[in-house]
Amino acid sequence: MKKKFLIRLLIAVILWIWFWFVCTRLASSSNPDIRWTPLMRSILFNRFLIGMIVGLLGVYTVHPILWFKVFPLRGLIFGAIISIDIAIGNFMSPGDRAQQIKIFRMTILAWAIYGLIIDLVATRLGWQGTKLLHEKNK
Repeated sequence: MKKKFLIRLLIAVILWIWFWFVCTRLASSSNPDIRWTPLMRSILFNRFLIGMIVGLLGVYTVHPILWFKVFPLRGLIFGAIISIDIAIGNFMSPGDRAQQIKIFRMTILAWAIYGLIIDLVATRLGWQGTKLLHEKNK
């Protein structure tokens, strides 16, 4: 692995840890007993997944089939896809359906923005594209 690739992954890991703290703080504002519950572990795992996937996807700058630039979209799209499981979990609790749909949409939107921020920062401070690949893989 090249040093540039590891730097990009390190930046993504630092950001997912920071976003994990932010999300845990936001979730504990409405539920103070969230510490070490399945919800907190799910938030931790999903943040980890977003950080790793967006960090690894830095190699791809052009969509392999449709041939358009994917730089600002890859973090946004994968942040939204990874957030779907926690957003669906909102419907498991009893309550007002309209409020649950609102929280569902806001969860996906927030996590898509987190993925976008991780990708933007990792690309600006790190690198993207073939600069990340080892010479044998180009």
